[in-house]
Amino acid sequence: MESTLNKGRNAGRTAILAVIVGIHVLLIVAINTSLSTVVLDRLPPLIKAEIIEEIVKDEEPPPPPPTVETPPPYVPPPDIVIDLPTATKGPTTALVTTDKPRPVAPPPPAAVVKKAPEIDPKFKRRFQPDYPPTSRRLGEEGSVVLQVLVGTDGKVQDGKVQTSSGFPRLDEAALKHALRAWRFTPGTEDGKPVTAWHAVKVTFRIEG
Repeated sequence: MESTLNKGRNAGRTAILAVIVGIHVLLIVAINTSLSTVVLDRLPPLIKAEIIEEIVKDEEPPPPPPTVETPPPYVPPPDIVIDLPTATKGPTTALVTTDKPRPVAPPPPAAVVKKAPEIDPKFKRRFQPDYPPTSRRLGEEGSVVLQVLVGTDGKVQDGKVQTSSGFPRLDEAALKHALRAWRFTPGTEDGKPVTAWHAVKVTFRIEG
C-alpha cells in the first residue's frame, strides 16, 4: 500500500517538474524571439554620402586703372593791340531838357465839424409822455429807445422804435408823444443847421 502511494507521489512530482521545465523553455524561446526583434528594429540607418561638386565661376579680370592725362602747360593769350584812326570832331549838339512843373495836389478837405441835436431847454417839461392808464393799472414798466429825425427847425419829422420796452402800449405812447411834442435845437455841420437822426431813451416807472 505504501509503495503504491510513493509511486503516485513520484509521478506527480515528475509531472510538475516537466511542466516547470516546459514553462522555462517557452520563456527562453520568447526572450530570444523578442531580442531578435529588437535588434532587427534598431538597426542603424543607412547613411548615403553624396559628393557635390563645387561650381567655381570664372571671375572676370579687374578693369584696368583709368589713365590720367596731364593737362598741357598754361600758355597766356597774346596781347592784341589795334590802332584806330582818330575820328575828326564834328559839331556837337546839346540836348536841353526842361522839367515841367508837377501839378500841386490840392490840400485834403478839412474835417467836417458835426454837432448832434439837443433837447431844447424851453420844451424840456414836454419830453416826459403821459403814463398809459392801462399800463399803470397792470404794473407795466420799462425803457424804450426812440430814433427821431430832427429837422433844421428843431421839430421831429419822423420817428421809430429802436429798442422796445417789452410792452407795446409803452412804446406807442412814447413815439406818439415824441412826434407831437418834442422840440430840439437842430444838429449842425460846420455851424449850419442840418436834418439828423437822434436817439432818445424814455423810461416808464411807477413810483410809490
